[in-house]
Amino acid sequence: MLVKFVGVGTAVKGIQSCIVLEGENTKIAVDIGAGSIARLDFDLDAVLITHNHSDHNSDLIPLLKARWLLGYEKLDIYGVRGTKAFLESALESYAYLRRKLKFDVHETRSFKVGEFDVKAIPTKHSIESQAYVVSDGNVTIVVSGDTYPIEDVLSVECDLLIHEMSLPFGYETNDHTTPESFADLLDVCKAKKIVFVHMYPMALEVKDEILKYLRRRKDLSYYIAREGEVINTAYQLKA
Repeated sequence: MLVKFVGVGTAVKGIQSCIVLEGENTKIAVDIGAGSIARLDFDLDAVLITHNHSDHNSDLIPLLKARWLLGYEKLDIYGVRGTKAFLESALESYAYLRRKLKFDVHETRSFKVGEFDVKAIPTKHSIESQAYVVSDGNVTIVVSGDTYPIEDVLSVECDLLIHEMSLPFGYETNDHTTPESFADLLDVCKAKKIVFVHMYPMALEVKDEILKYLRRRKDLSYYIAREGEVINTAYQLKA
C-alpha cells in the first residue's frame, strides 16, 4: 500500500488535510482540504471525510466538478452523520452543478471499498468526527482526523497511526491533540509507527522537542509527515 501525504497542513498554513491510500486496485482519499485538489489524482474510488470543517472537506465540490468534466463515474463519499446534509446544503450555492455531479454519500461506520476494509471510530472534536481504520489484509492504517487523543483510536493494533498534533506544550484543549495529552495514552498505544500531521505553526516551531518528549515517555517510532511525502508500506513499515 502507498500512503501519500497530499496535504498535512491546517487552516492557517500549507496544503490542508488530505491523505491518499493506494492499494493494488483501489485508491481512496481521507479528507480533501483546501489546496489538495491541485496535487490529487482524480481516479479515486472513494473519499472518506473525518468531519465537516472546511480544512478537511472544502475541495470536495471542486473534485466532483473536475470528475464530471473529465467523464468519471460516480464517486462514493463516506462521512459522519450530517455529511449528506452538508453536501446538499453546499450545492445550494452551485445550482448549475446539482444535476451534473455524480456521487453517493454513505454515513456508515463499517464498509468496504475495493480491497480495503474500513471501520470508522467516533472521535472527540468540536463537531461530530471520526477516525478511519483501513486494512488491505496485510497492512492496517489508522487516520485520526482532528481529535483529542482517545483510547479507542490509540489502542487499535496497526502498522501505522497517522494522528494529528495540532498544538504545542501547555495548551488547554478538549478537541485537539497536544504532546501532553498524546503522551497520557501512550501506555495503550499499539501502533508500530506513528506519523503526526495537522500541526499549527506554533507546534511546528517546537517539533523536535515534541518528538524528544514523546520518545522519553515511550520508545516508539515517531515521525512528522512532510507535504507530498509518500510511504511505501511494503518496505518502509517493516523496519
